Amino acid sequence: MNRAILTIVAVSVINLCYSQTIIEKNLKPHFDKYGVDGCFVLYNQSDSLTVTYNTALCDSGYIPASTFKIPNSLIALEEGVVKDTNQVFIWDGQKWPNEPWNRNQTLKTAMKYSCIWVYFEIAKQVGIDKYYDYVKSFNYGNQDLAGPPTRFWLAGKFRISANQQIEFLNKFYNYQLPVSRRSIDIVKDLIILEKTDSYKLSGKTGGGMINETDYIMWLVGYVEKDNRTYFFSMNFKTQNFDKLSQARYLLAKEILIELNLIE
Repeated sequence: MNRAILTIVAVSVINLCYSQTIIEKNLKPHFDKYGVDGCFVLYNQSDSLTVTYNTALCDSGYIPASTFKIPNSLIALEEGVVKDTNQVFIWDGQKWPNEPWNRNQTLKTAMKYSCIWVYFEIAKQVGIDKYYDYVKSFNYGNQDLAGPPTRFWLAGKFRISANQQIEFLNKFYNYQLPVSRRSIDIVKDLIILEKTDSYKLSGKTGGGMINETDYIMWLVGYVEKDNRTYFFSMNFKTQNFDKLSQARYLLAKEILIELNLIE
């Protein structure tokens, strides 16, 4: 954490009755840089320290979009729809706007390129009833899967907040979900974004329409550094998905750099 945060913590009155310290930090300049409004929350499980920006927005639920690829991949592995990361999904020739989608895929490439047609196929094989069972057992979001059964994470009533993303990631990372350790380890490996000598950054972006004009943009994940794990969740709204697609990654990284968690 940076010196400003440490100073706030140091001068705080320590009360052993409280299990968590919550710090509101002004991260507005990072969001203003991209002309968006959003929220950010970070949780350090070692110190039970939470850093937030736009705290009220962190409880607002939005469509999870491709951040659901983390639990979706766990479900695919648990159900045997995907045996391992070498299994190939054959491209049917349909042209997609993202060129990397227009080829055969594995679970690894589908996660890397956020290839939606692979997960549509997974959803067909898993079935909506199984999904209800899993999201309930994961306590994931509002657990309302009403909508298209093979893409309910992109359209429908499914919602999750930034704070709920943190809760899920914490259980995922600490093997507290009712799935095998093998499945969790495979997915952990799939979502690594950066790895250096000093830290490892893992996460998943997402982006989905919340009305006729607006998109919600996500990056959720965690940083492993100095034998500590920092879970984070960031979202913002925009009317221009293509223009701000990269901003999901850049904005969150700029905040993590300010907090001295990555370089």
